Amino acid sequence: MKIQNVLVVGKNEAIVELLIKHVNKYPELFALGTCKLEDISSICQISPVDILLISSGLSLNQENEVKQLVKQFHPNLKTVEHFGGGSGLLKTELNQILDRELGGI
Repeated sequence: MKIQNVLVVGKNEAIVELLIKHVNKYPELFALGTCKLEDISSICQISPVDILLISSGLSLNQENEVKQLVKQFHPNLKTVEHFGGGSGLLKTELNQILDRELGGI
């Protein structure tokens, strides 16, 4: 089974770290993240990104910028937008992606 890399991007460092922790509970996922939009290009150049997890705090323009930037490096990118609702909602959102990609967990 291929490990899928998840890039978590948001404005709040504590929330980004919490999301990374929750995503990394999945054995088939590996997450890293940033709150600095200027770091995204560097991350994408050194690490493949299969799933982009967008967290709260970004403006609509910033969200679109992040999506376009990451897709330049990884055109088959899947995107999850998680703006709160707890780890149960995050699990549901990730399972929707994983069901399509891996046949469920």
